[in-house]
Amino acid sequence: MAIDRRFLLHGMAAAPAAWLAVPNLVSGVMASPGSPQLLGAWEAPEGGFGAGTPDGAIAITLPDRGHDIAVAPDGRSAVVFGRRPGFFAAVIDLEDGTLLAMLESPQGRHFYGHGTFSADGALLFATENAYETGEGRLAIYDARDGYRRIGDWTSHGIGPHDLALSRDGKALIAANGGVQTHPDRDREKLNLDTMAPSVALIAIADGSLLAEARPPQDWHQLSTRHVWVAPDGRIAVGMQWEGDPFEMVPLVATWDGAGELFLCDEGEPANLALKGYTGAIAFDPTGTIIAATSPQGHSAGIWRSDDLTPLASIPVPEVCGLCPGMAPGTVIMSSALGGLWSVDADGTQHALDQETPARLWDNHLRWIA
Repeated sequence: MAIDRRFLLHGMAAAPAAWLAVPNLVSGVMASPGSPQLLGAWEAPEGGFGAGTPDGAIAITLPDRGHDIAVAPDGRSAVVFGRRPGFFAAVIDLEDGTLLAMLESPQGRHFYGHGTFSADGALLFATENAYETGEGRLAIYDARDGYRRIGDWTSHGIGPHDLALSRDGKALIAANGGVQTHPDRDREKLNLDTMAPSVALIAIADGSLLAEARPPQDWHQLSTRHVWVAPDGRIAVGMQWEGDPFEMVPLVATWDGAGELFLCDEGEPANLALKGYTGAIAFDPTGTIIAATSPQGHSAGIWRSDDLTPLASIPVPEVCGLCPGMAPGTVIMSSALGGLWSVDADGTQHALDQETPARLWDNHLRWIA
């Protein structure tokens, strides 16, 4: 997610024309001329993995399952990261839809599926696992020199999953999920008893830790997995519970970058319907509402962002992909079974693909021009 004086471009060729005239105010990049589109990773119904736009104007083949996407601030390129444990990241030219480069994680490392650009687009940051030690790392690539790897920093935790840029562009926000894994052990979780998840605010100048927030110690198995930054700088946090499945825990939080996490009510229906798992989280374009999706719970929830009052709980099979919508108070959701919807704050759904879905969407969605 790129920040600074830019806003994430929104839209989709299949959306109603009136939508495309709605101004977009979502953290990210300034929209360039032309009709905006969604960009996501997918599995094709006939098999194989790829990434691109719903209308097929951009469609590249991936060597394995993709996950999230980082869009460059100038809107000319994007990077699709492989799902954990991912060993590749595909750089796409968004002007002609071609593959620019395929990045490979170095020996002893794998990607976690997420990354973000610096505000000026010069650097790409990616979350990594140094899996022999279990240390979380943030890889640094020079986007203006063929995406050459130029170094890495500690993520100040274990299991950094999602990564975002602060509103002022001066810090990275890392969701250190706290779960140690090793690619030789498939997706086995190796340290559940000693988990110490956190959300870390990291100086983009030198990688130093500026601030961090952790779930209460009684909920130390509450893995902080996803983050999204609102236009006013607030941070939404989506979590996954690795403890007793019968225990009620909050799965959605906000953070101001300095104090403690502000947690939703663990006992309310929208939270309980997520079944202990959030696969994605996002604000609407104005930062007024927060949405979270759960493919495990076949459910999505919507909360008022200022006090996390629940507004809606929405049953959607295999829902996970999520990003801000075109209009204030809306978000876009997708399903791994196929399907795209615009969803209002009260949970009302508007289908965006009326035909038989051609894409089985992965966990995340982004907007491009």
